[in-house]
Amino acid sequence: MKAAVRPASVRPSAAEGPRFQEILDALRADISDGRVGVGERLPTEQELCLRFSASRYTVREALRRLQDLGLIARRQGSGSVVTAARPDGRFHNTLSSLAEIGQYASSTRLEVLAVEKILVEGRTAELLRSQPDTPWVRVVALRRQPGERTPLCYTEVFLPAAFDDVAQAIGTFPVAVYAVLESRYGLRIEEVVQSIEATSADANLASRLSVEVGTPILVVIRHYLDAEGNALEVAVSSHAAGRYRYEMTLQRSG
Repeated sequence: MKAAVRPASVRPSAAEGPRFQEILDALRADISDGRVGVGERLPTEQELCLRFSASRYTVREALRRLQDLGLIARRQGSGSVVTAARPDGRFHNTLSSLAEIGQYASSTRLEVLAVEKILVEGRTAELLRSQPDTPWVRVVALRRQPGERTPLCYTEVFLPAAFDDVAQAIGTFPVAVYAVLESRYGLRIEEVVQSIEATSADANLASRLSVEVGTPILVVIRHYLDAEGNALEVAVSSHAAGRYRYEMTLQRSG
């Protein structure tokens, strides 16, 4: 399955950063204390904006985090419905814009295991859409949720060799890699092509993710492309079953 994620036109202001957490905490309390029960709808975005004296963007970010926790389901035209009183333990990832990829990166932490320069060939060259014997940098890492010891996913990030300085610094900045490439080199990611496939854990993945060999694995591959279709970053993230849920909303265009 492939999906193209395009850059968002709206970004949060620095001043609004802490506000969504206050709203998130208040709504979590409403749900856990039973003031809004499972199956009931939360107030509308407009009502929440008035209640908390916050912008619609800030309210939406709080609702997105509630959805990531598995506490609500959001459907266009139906509002936000409470689906659970307690988080279910899985990481829920809902993406509709490039900005939300950045939010995913900032809400988790990356533990870098290795950084190596490689000359790509064979299946790796095909994966990277690169000519054989082209130099790239490969970063191997584990991504975790704050406060969690069990890895959320095993990740391989591939960057062209010209971006070696960024590759060496991965794990030291709390933002998405693509955002650093854009800022440092004046580049622009025009499109992200995403593929999702199911597989099972081999011995290496099983060891990295602390699961049994043969455990179902969800692999998410993202190609970050410039206007000419060149891959400026390729990320391959492998998630163990039961730790991750991906959600995408499709809208009828006509």
